Amino acid sequence: MTSRRGTASVAAFMTLTAMALAGAATAGELRATVRNVKPNQGKVMVALFDSAEAQKAKTPRAGYFAAALGSEVQVVFPDLPAGRYGLIAFQDLDNNGELATGLFGIPAEPHGFSRSARGSLGPPSFDDYAVTVGASGVATTEIRLVE
Repeated sequence: MTSRRGTASVAAFMTLTAMALAGAATAGELRATVRNVKPNQGKVMVALFDSAEAQKAKTPRAGYFAAALGSEVQVVFPDLPAGRYGLIAFQDLDNNGELATGLFGIPAEPHGFSRSARGSLGPPSFDDYAVTVGASGVATTEIRLVE
């Protein structure tokens, strides 16, 4: 037989546990619009990085690819913990899964960064293209592909 006091304690514990789990389940979302896509040519590939170190090591947290059907592609990365994230995109015109490069490693396919960041004499720094995502809600950014 369970006492009333024991039942109340179990109910309180279960309520607190549910509240804690609900708080832990909150996450943000990052949405990007990739612009200047060449319609009907290859795929648009987008990599999500959570630090400059991850970007340098070429270890994205997540990736996304979609057929380049129109001049814009919408990309959504859901369930992200609060933090700073950077997106690097390119249009894979030759469908080989890699960014084609030319002389001195200069990209030969359309490419871009979140916040439409541009570098000088190389890619922009992570700080230049990072987007802050909160613990809940939606952060948005734009990526303009350039050649």
